[in-house]
Amino acid sequence: MQQILYQNYKEEKGSFKNTLKNKEVQKAVSLHPVKEPLYQYRIYNYLQAGKVMAQHQHQVTLHRDLAAMTDILQDARYLPGDDYGMGLQPSLTKFRPLSGREVIPWEFISRSIYSHRNSNPRRGIDESLKSALDELVNQVLLKVNKNAHVRGRTIDFKEIQYGYHRLDPLHGPDYVLDLLLTYRKYRDRKMAMSVRRHAYLQQVFLPVEMREDSKHDLLEPHNISPQTGFQPDTNGGSRSFVGPVKSWLNNWYKQDNLPIPPHGSPKPNEHVDIVMPLMGRFKIFQRFMENFEAVVLKPKNPARLVLVLYESRQDPEAHQLTLDLVNFFRDSYDRQCIEVVQTDSEFSRGPALQLGVERCRPEALLFFLDVDIIFTTASLQRVRLNTRMGQQVYFPIVFSQYDPKPVCRPGKPSCKCQVGPGGQGSECVLVSDDVSEDSGYWRLFGFGIAALYRSDYHKVGGFDLSIRGWGKEDVDLYTKFIEYEYNIFRAIDPGMTHIFHPIQCSSKLEEAQMVMCVNSKAMSYASTRLLANSIYSNPEILRRLDMHYLNRGS
Repeated sequence: MQQILYQNYKEEKGSFKNTLKNKEVQKAVSLHPVKEPLYQYRIYNYLQAGKVMAQHQHQVTLHRDLAAMTDILQDARYLPGDDYGMGLQPSLTKFRPLSGREVIPWEFISRSIYSHRNSNPRRGIDESLKSALDELVNQVLLKVNKNAHVRGRTIDFKEIQYGYHRLDPLHGPDYVLDLLLTYRKYRDRKMAMSVRRHAYLQQVFLPVEMREDSKHDLLEPHNISPQTGFQPDTNGGSRSFVGPVKSWLNNWYKQDNLPIPPHGSPKPNEHVDIVMPLMGRFKIFQRFMENFEAVVLKPKNPARLVLVLYESRQDPEAHQLTLDLVNFFRDSYDRQCIEVVQTDSEFSRGPALQLGVERCRPEALLFFLDVDIIFTTASLQRVRLNTRMGQQVYFPIVFSQYDPKPVCRPGKPSCKCQVGPGGQGSECVLVSDDVSEDSGYWRLFGFGIAALYRSDYHKVGGFDLSIRGWGKEDVDLYTKFIEYEYNIFRAIDPGMTHIFHPIQCSSKLEEAQMVMCVNSKAMSYASTRLLANSIYSNPEILRRLDMHYLNRGS
């Protein structure tokens, strides 16, 4: 009765916040206490997800049986190729590489995870992998103990000694786990002993499913014609998606030359206020304005620039040159396309963006940008599509270039080099649209580039204006949106590139800011592969320990 009518004593509130995957919960008929409606929904969703998973497993089993019978009967009516690989039997050789570069490497799992994919080869196991391993072990034990009462024994999980993990992008993740288990026999001669078993586990990708939610359509309901919803599938299926979903996907993946959005659809035509702080750096601002002219001014894209301009003491001429350049573009296009907010206070990014925000309309869509960023028309479109007033904010993942000095050489396709006077030396820069592994990295830890509504910015409290100097203000704002339960949309944006510039870490920075600045500076030097090759090609560095041992032995 204690197992069937389960009383949770393991957690203070007893709401199964962390113990849903325990074997006791799996066996129970009732769970107590669950007093909060939020946890009632959570438990219900978890149990329903278990049923869905069981149905998916049954579906995979049926596909495998059909594939096996097809081979036996030599019946061509069932084609295993039509099931997205679900009919393939479990095997570690489903994918057969044709060259060494196509071999899918394994990651080693122990107390930490050892992987070549990260610049830090040894790191802690992230929560997503922990959750996947817990779910796998839970499924294995449920299967092993399915007829435990008939056999008179149970097997309990203790820990994972070690394991290997890889992701086959065509079929699904593979696992090889060394499990430490407890074998308990409760019939005849009772006994309990520890055993180790190897488990070879595979999860199968199911076919892609798409759902259209009218609440989040790009088009407003009154603008959707009858031809843009569900339509019968002429190929014998149930239904196919057309209209807004297809349009959204086209807009998402197409980087340049976006089609003109239909008249009357508000999101694709929404006005964007680009807020950008600047101090000095006139040449960099010239490059930004060339990009701004090509993306916004010439095609008359509905956007404007709100420039928060600080006067640089190190470069006083840059201030007037910047104003002259702004006036040139105002006279050439529209006086309203650029607004300048001048301030003589000490430069700090948070307060600078705050000044720019106050110059925007209450319902404005804001896009926080830095002068080092090059963006495309598609990037600006994604700013509009990935924000929802009162619901969702967009923090794009920007491609950040490496230092061209160790990366570039004359004749390399991804570099533009200018030979100096007299043929002496050359100055190289990386091409902005090259997002290869050797040219840069995706700035997963950066939150400074953001798209949000002005009303949402004020709702969460905006920037912490007490933060001065480099960094940390963006992380603070990102955390506030999480605390206010906004949807945070994070995705790689192939149209945004952070052009390399030398990073100077001021000695006046706080400890946390200094660590962030130094880490960012180190990340921007060169790729791990290039650094490793430079060591491999230098025997004095590569074999320095061998020489040390030889000298010590002599």
